[in-house]
Amino acid sequence: MTTYSSALRSRSLTLWDLPTDYIQNLNESINKDIPFTYNTSILPTQIPRIIHQTYKTTEIPSEWLSSHNSCKERNPTFTHKFWTDESARKFIAEHFSWFLPSYDSYPYPIERVDSIRYFLLWHYGGVYIDLDVSCRRSLDPLLSFAAWFPKTQPYGISNDIMASTAHHPIMLKLALSLQDHKGRFGTGYTTVFWATGPMFVKGFWGREDGVRILPPMFYDRTAYSFFGHREGSSWHGGDVAVAKLLLYRVISWSNCAPW
Repeated sequence: MTTYSSALRSRSLTLWDLPTDYIQNLNESINKDIPFTYNTSILPTQIPRIIHQTYKTTEIPSEWLSSHNSCKERNPTFTHKFWTDESARKFIAEHFSWFLPSYDSYPYPIERVDSIRYFLLWHYGGVYIDLDVSCRRSLDPLLSFAAWFPKTQPYGISNDIMASTAHHPIMLKLALSLQDHKGRFGTGYTTVFWATGPMFVKGFWGREDGVRILPPMFYDRTAYSFFGHREGSSWHGGDVAVAKLLLYRVISWSNCAPW
């Protein structure tokens, strides 16, 4: 039987999944330390050129401005949709009014931040990016895959960046499953992880065909990475150490279990 870890590996993107001439130009740029000038706008796409980001207000904290601006500068042909608490709630009220009572009653604001991204990607398609994630190069090469999530440790996958076509089944399934997973699961940290965050996503992505995994090579600190990471917010408070220990033990078991 297929294990979770082997499923991650089998769906992981590699350099060879990207256009050959793109990789040749990128390798030359890296090896010779010269500017990368490949015209990525000519690449075929499935995912629309839209970047979604969210924050409480339009006043982005100074520590995240550079990462936010990097995604705009390196993706000038993209439409950038910035959602505040107010505009995000209006979007849910207008397009998914059936979910509004659940959306309003989440005990932790981060649960609303998590949940809105699934609805946005299902409705519009595009790429969701947390504000503490920077863009190191154009995201155009990643738009030819219908849906993807990044691989992380120890949680398996993350939802701090993710992408899909509009109306992709994985985003529909995530959006429709939020109410069934609503509740409290121990601490605030574990509640968010299981109710709306990475552990919530982990339960669904492998059941949909065509969902790919962005490996650390494309997501972490390598010359081939599309993204960089800056210090995020500590919304989880003092329970994080105990929660992470519990999460690590549960995930270590689940990563070895069959689907």
